[in-house]
Amino acid sequence: WPILYENILRVGDPDQSVGVVTLWTERDVIKDSLEKKDYAAIGNLYSPAGINHMMRNVLANPSIRHLIMWGADMSGSGSSLRNFFEKGIDGDYKIVDAPGQIEPEIPREAVESFRSSVNLIDMRGKPKEEVVKAVKKFKKEKPFREKAEIFPASEKKVTTWPSEQTSFRIESPKIASLWLKVLNMVTKYGRVKSTRYATTNELKELLNLNAVVYEEDPENEYFPEYLPFTTQELKAYYPEWLTARRIPGMAYNYGDRMRNMDGINQIEEIKKLLAARPDSKKMIASLYNVKVDWAAANTGDTPCITQIIGGVQDKKFFMTVHVRSQDMFHGWPRNMFAARKLQKEIADAGGYPLGKLAMITHSAHMYADDWATAQELLDKYYVKETAQYKPGFHFQEDPRGNWLVDIDWENKLILAKLMSPDMATELTMFHGKTAKEVIKQIGEWEILTLPSHALDFGAELQKAEIALNNDLRDWKQDRAINFERQKVEQSDPQEKIQAPTRYVKRGKKSIPIK
Repeated sequence: WPILYENILRVGDPDQSVGVVTLWTERDVIKDSLEKKDYAAIGNLYSPAGINHMMRNVLANPSIRHLIMWGADMSGSGSSLRNFFEKGIDGDYKIVDAPGQIEPEIPREAVESFRSSVNLIDMRGKPKEEVVKAVKKFKKEKPFREKAEIFPASEKKVTTWPSEQTSFRIESPKIASLWLKVLNMVTKYGRVKSTRYATTNELKELLNLNAVVYEEDPENEYFPEYLPFTTQELKAYYPEWLTARRIPGMAYNYGDRMRNMDGINQIEEIKKLLAARPDSKKMIASLYNVKVDWAAANTGDTPCITQIIGGVQDKKFFMTVHVRSQDMFHGWPRNMFAARKLQKEIADAGGYPLGKLAMITHSAHMYADDWATAQELLDKYYVKETAQYKPGFHFQEDPRGNWLVDIDWENKLILAKLMSPDMATELTMFHGKTAKEVIKQIGEWEILTLPSHALDFGAELQKAEIALNNDLRDWKQDRAINFERQKVEQSDPQEKIQAPTRYVKRGKKSIPIK
C-alpha cells in the first residue's frame, strides 16, 4: 500500500486514521510540518477523476477514517469531493450537482461504505498551522471494513491513428468548440506514454499542438454545458493570470511570474512597448525562472506555461502562448479563456482590436482517466459544435484565398485560378488536361491548408475533367453536371426559327440591332 500512485503520494504510517488531500497545493507544504507517525498519506487531487483513485486506496487500507481537505482548489476538484460525500452519486454513477463520475468497477455498496465511514473535513481557506494541528489530533482507529479490498481498474481501449507525430494545427471561432477539436486530436493521434498521474499510469500525448481561436469575446464568453467547469469556477480562476497574487503553498502562480518576476511587471512593460513601438517583436513575458525551476526539476513543480509573446499585424494585436506540458482535458480550456482575457487587457491598453490567439503546447496530453469521458463528449457534441455548414450547403472562408475552376475549350485544358479572399486579384494559375495533373502541380506548393476547401476543390476539378471529356459546355463550377440536357440537345436538335429583326431609334432613323 498504496496500490496507486506510490511514487507521488507522501506515505507516513499506513495504520494511522487520517489522510490529507492538498488539492493543487504542493504535498510537501504539509508533509514538512508533520512526522510520518501523524498521517497515513498526503496527496493532491487535481481533478474529480482522482476521487476514484483516492477511494481505491482507502478501500485497500480501511484504517483511514478521516480525510482533511485543504489547499488551492484550482479546478473545482475540492467542490466535487465535498458533493460526493454530502450528496453521493446518481444512477449513472455521476457525482450529484458537481463534475465527476465514479467508475462502475467499484461496486455501489463499496462506494456507500466509503462515504458513510470516512469523515471529510473541509479546511479549505484555513491557515496551514490549523491543518497541522488538526492532523496531529487524530489517533489510530479501528478499520471501517473487515478486510482490504482491491477492485479492478476500468478498462481503457487504446487506439492511436497514424500521424505526422509533431506540429498539429487546429482552429475554431470559439474556445469551447476548439476544445472539442483538441480532444478529438489527442484522442485519435495521441501516442500512449507512461505517467505517474493516472490509474493505469497512461496518457495520450501529441507533440506541438497549435490551437488557434479567432472570435471569442472575453467579455462575453461562449460557455456551453459540456465544458468541464462552471462559469463561477472560471471567474475564480481568472485572477491566476490577471493579478500578481501568490497563493501560499503553490510552487508558482502565473500572474505572479508575469507581473512580479524579479520585481518586473512584464505585462506592463509589454503595454509600454506596444504604445511606443507597436511594430516591435520584443513583447515577451517569460514565466520560466531558470535558477529556481531547474533546481526543482526533479523535486517539485515548474510552470507549464513558459512564455507569452504579442505582436501587431494589420492593426490588430495577436498573441501566442507557449506551453511545455498541459492537461488538455482539465487545464487547457481554463488557460485558453484566461489567455484571451490577458490578450484583451494588453490590446485595450494600446487601443487595438483582438487578432487571433494561438496556444502552442509541446506535450499536449490527456490522462487515461479522462479518455472515456472525452469520447462521450465527442460523440455527443463534436459534429453539432464544429460543423461550419448545414447539410446541403458548405462554405467556409479559406484565409489563403479562393479557387476558380474553369475550362479552356479551345485548348482542351482545365484551369485552376487562385484568387485573393476578396476575389479581386488573381494570385496564380495552374492548368492541365486532367484533374490529377492540376492537383499534382498545386500539391507541390502546399497552398491548400483547409481540409474542407481541399476536398471541395478536388471534387470541382474532377467535375471539370468529366465536362471536358464529354463536351458538356454548360458546366459551371459549384453546379451539378446535367447529362440529360446535353443528351436532349444532341439527339433532338430544334429547328432554328429566324428571329424578327429588332431596331433602335436614333433620331429619325431606325438602326437594326445585329
